[in-house]
Amino acid sequence: MLLFIFLDGIGLGPDEPGNPLATTRLPALERLCGGPMVAGRTVMTATHLFRPLDAGLGVEGLPQSGTGQTTLFTGVNAARLAGMHVSAYPTEVLREHIAAFSLLKRAREAGLRVTFANAYSPYYWQMAGSRRQRHSATTWTNLAAGLPFRSFEDLARGEAVYWDITHEVARSRYAPELEPISPQEAGRRLTGLLAHHDLVLFESFLPDLVGHRRLDWTPPQVLERIDGLLEGVLATLPEGATLLITSDHGNLEDPATKGHTYNPVPLIVWGPAAAWFADVHDLTGVTPAILAYLQTRVIPFSP
Repeated sequence: MLLFIFLDGIGLGPDEPGNPLATTRLPALERLCGGPMVAGRTVMTATHLFRPLDAGLGVEGLPQSGTGQTTLFTGVNAARLAGMHVSAYPTEVLREHIAAFSLLKRAREAGLRVTFANAYSPYYWQMAGSRRQRHSATTWTNLAAGLPFRSFEDLARGEAVYWDITHEVARSRYAPELEPISPQEAGRRLTGLLAHHDLVLFESFLPDLVGHRRLDWTPPQVLERIDGLLEGVLATLPEGATLLITSDHGNLEDPATKGHTYNPVPLIVWGPAAAWFADVHDLTGVTPAILAYLQTRVIPFSP
């Protein structure tokens, strides 16, 4: 079992006062990173890994979401494929590669029980239907697998988690009917999905929105919610399960800029899969390592 938490827009900045990851008290993240989640720190044991991942992928320019996420969820160097870093949403060429190489699709085809934990609002589908909302790489990754999307009904049953973790953004903008939940409860809901799935994917783009100053939250406020989510995960992670956390590019770690950074991103692996990620050094290695680990544990392995 593996829980993959993708946090959009978190890089590894220096251990300096300007970096909120260095100055905010974050007990769960500090446990997972062996201290503050900053550059210059690594942890590597049989069941615990924390290291930097290159998000630049050998292509000039600032790392961006469209290519970074496509790379994470396919194992294909999308920046090289596109010849540049593509912001926000994947292009047609990138969507074709997601359709072919989606992590969730390949896991499902290998006989694994797979789910995307995020709930989607009716508002999202209305916006998408009117072409006022384009799909992100994660949405295309789930579409490629032919998997259902979780709804607000699933959310009400505690069988999904919203991207904003606590429902605060949704309640203030378009879904006042949602009941607020604690970050810890959101984490418990994610681990609950592992009872019936080998691979659970969850995405939060809160850090990137706050880094771009598109939400009126401070970096410590969003980090404390993420830390609470991880506290709930760590308290309820089933025996033998692995927690994987990474990002697509830096952003939140440098409040001096509204844009992305050149910083590497974190790779955190907590659990028995850690050793399988020992040779992963950039975003291209995440999907292959997930598939290699899970396939050897769920179906017969033929070299």
